Parts: sequence; structure tokens; C-alpha cells
Amino acid sequence: MQQPCDVVGIGVTVWDSLFLIDRRPECGEVVRASERMESFGGGVAVAVATAARLGTTAAMIDSLGTDTAGDHILGQLHREGVETQDVQRIPGASSSVASIWSERATGERTIVFSPGTAADRLEWNESIQQRVRHAKVLHLNGRHLPACIQAAATARSCSVPVSFDGGAYRHRPEILPLLAASDWVIVARQFAQQHFRYRRNLSAENLSAADLASFLLADLNCEIVGVTSGPEGSALIRKGGHPIHQPAIGVERAVDTTGCGDTYHGAFLHGYLRTGDLSPAARTAAEVSGANAQHLGALAFQLGQNAANPESSSGG
Repeated sequence: MQQPCDVVGIGVTVWDSLFLIDRRPECGEVVRASERMESFGGGVAVAVATAARLGTTAAMIDSLGTDTAGDHILGQLHREGVETQDVQRIPGASSSVASIWSERATGERTIVFSPGTAADRLEWNESIQQRVRHAKVLHLNGRHLPACIQAAATARSCSVPVSFDGGAYRHRPEILPLLAASDWVIVARQFAQQHFRYRRNLSAENLSAADLASFLLADLNCEIVGVTSGPEGSALIRKGGHPIHQPAIGVERAVDTTGCGDTYHGAFLHGYLRTGDLSPAARTAAEVSGANAQHLGALAFQLGQNAANPESSSGG
């Protein structure tokens, strides 16, 4: 029998090979990595696993190939405590993989990505529908778009909040219906700027994160909006409220920004489900994403008292 999970995510999971380097190579040059690791990535998967690591029950919905990368992804999701009953395996197909080079001095990344042939082949079924119906929040970013549209409609019919992750430079017309159907919208600053330009046909370069959050709240008529700005922190606003600013934490110790936005999302969902309060949830999200940046990998943070217990975090 299917056990309900509080956070249910739909997205594409990637098997990452990460290399920590002192500098990017010139064309034709070979450089030596000082550190290497393999782990799963993908925005929704990392967010779901973050929530699970912090103590929230969580499930992932995806389609993977029957290759070694798919085996690795599924195995690590299991080890993180993520329910994978609704991860579909596509016979003979390949899973998504990526090679990531992270520069030690800046934490900036260079990524080579191969989508594989299993991505975006998720088929909607009764099991997924029931999983969504019994969730406390549905988390999406627009991958597996037809299934996401159905899931969002199911969630709305059952009063399950829909959480949307808008990654940097990922704004595109086909996801706008999903964005409009979402209740909790946390996006990268670049995504918010793109949406402002799309709606207003004006430049958003001079707008603050708080301005962009207020614009999105009014434009989308949703419950919560957050705009993340990396080392500059994040601005969040709830319907009927005023923007709050959450400073980034631990930026000066960052070595790899892989997964920072994704762990922010997962920690925010964990914190907000626990407290229903924007400020401590945002503080927890900043703590976890900041801790994640201090190590190599998309899911590198270790549990700390405040991260596990958002109600003990001070407001930001």
C-alpha cells in the first residue's frame, strides 16, 4: 500500500560527475582536479532529497533509463530516504548525466550535460495521481511538463499547494500555465527578470529582488513568492504581507555552488511545512544552501541543529 509523503516532486534526475579545479582549462589543455565525486543532481530531486534529509517524508516522480546511471540515481535516492515507487524505468533507455567543473576560488561551474533518452517520458497514472492527492505540497520545475500540468490540476482540486522552482534563465512560454497554477513560487533573480520583461516589455535590471518578488506576487496572484540572488541573499513575500530579506549565509566559505538553489528550495519546503512562518523557513533555507556550498556536490550539506529544527532559527 502506498504511504503518503509530505513533499512530492516531479522532475528529471541527473547523475553528476563533479570535479573541483583551480582554474578552467584553455582549449586543448589538460588540468588536474583536486577533488572528484559522483552524485545525483537535478533541481527537484535535490530539493526532495534535502527535505528528506531534514526529516520530512518525501517522494520523487521521474523516468529513468535501465542503465548504470539510473541504477546509481535510484540507489542514492533510497539511501537519502526518498520514496521512489513512482520512478518509472524505461527499458533500453539512457538516463541523464552531466560533467561539472567547479572552480575552487569562485565556486562557479562549467557544465556539460547529456539528457539521455529516458528524460521527459514519464507517463501519468493512477499511482502518481494518488501520490499527489495525499501530499502536503507538490514541487515542480516544468520538466515532464504534461505530467506536471495534470499533477498541478490534481493538487489544486485537493487543496494541495503547488511549489514552483524557476531556475536561472529557465523562463520559457510553455511553462507559463504551470507558473500561473502555482501557489508557492521561488525563482532565481534572472528568471524573475525574464518574466518581468515578458509581461511588461521593460527592462528589469534596476529592480531589486524585493521589487521583483512583489511584482510576481501581484502578477501571479499566488500565496508566496521568493526571489533568490545567490550571495546577495533572497527576498520573500507572502500575500497580504511585506517583503523580507534573508541574507545569504556562509558565502565567504563557498567552494562549489552546485545544488545551492535546489537545497534552498528543499529546506524552505521542510521549514515552511513545519512552522507555517516565512522568516524561519527562509533562515533554514539560507543555512542549508550556505552549508551546501562549502563542499563539493549538489547534496553536500550535513545536518545541524537549526537546519533540522527551523522553529529554532531566528527570523531574517
